[in-house]
Amino acid sequence: MHLRWVAAAVAPVFVLAGCGSSKASGESDGRIGVVASTNVYGDIVKQIGGSHVDVTSVLTDPNVDPHGYESNAKNAASVYDARLIVQNGLGYDSFMAELTSASKSRGQTVITASEVLNIKGADANPHLWYDVAKMPRVADAIAGALSKADSKHSDEYRKNATKFKKSLQPIEKVLAAIKAKDDGAKVAYTERVAGYLLTEAGLQLGIPAGFTRAVEDGDDPSPRDTLAFDKALQKHTVRALVYNSQVTDKQTDQLKKQATSAGVPLVPVTETMPPKSASYQAWQLKQAEALRTALEKSA
Repeated sequence: MHLRWVAAAVAPVFVLAGCGSSKASGESDGRIGVVASTNVYGDIVKQIGGSHVDVTSVLTDPNVDPHGYESNAKNAASVYDARLIVQNGLGYDSFMAELTSASKSRGQTVITASEVLNIKGADANPHLWYDVAKMPRVADAIAGALSKADSKHSDEYRKNATKFKKSLQPIEKVLAAIKAKDDGAKVAYTERVAGYLLTEAGLQLGIPAGFTRAVEDGDDPSPRDTLAFDKALQKHTVRALVYNSQVTDKQTDQLKKQATSAGVPLVPVTETMPPKSASYQAWQLKQAEALRTALEKSA
């Protein structure tokens, strides 16, 4: 049995943590009430909206599985009061579907990142925030929605969006440097969490894709795929092992041990933004730099 997101197995008692105040609507003090499905989007909205938004992020606990999360009455109340809702789509935050079902009829604006980026398909990687090069489009959509809701501060929202987009450049530079030096290098990963980032860095998957899909679906990988993964580590045909550090299971732990024994550097990544991260950009830059360091060690 694949034991992922162990905290999700505990009784479903969830606390709604927000990026702004505990009151989601923000209307009483003139701010725009915003609900984001995860703290990743919540952070981006906060950067663009500044002091004019009151942001509540539904998922902030890194130990809670978004795929299995069930909304509650407090979530529903927050969404009902919000003027703007930002979600990922592609089934990643499917718990938002019921919450937002009546939102558009109430005049609320719903931004779905997958629709903004026009990414579709059952096999699409849902971890869109790792596609740093495309996040400016999401930022523009957020700025546009805030401007529509509050035209008085439209210029500020646009300026903040521009500032956000410029702040992504250090991440892009690290990824470009990796591609210039290690284009085509093979790496292994246990899940597609950082898949977009690895692709932008010019890296290729050096283990069977079926292994990662099985893990994401909560299934056990096939013996053939598992054996191929083991050999890739043992023979050092992959330059790094990228793994989701928010996942706890025996198989991932075993792969990490094998990689360490074979001298394959480990690169931990997280599915959601760690609570102590200063910002989305700081979080992604730190991970990109960790990837570059790992590849340098295995050169």
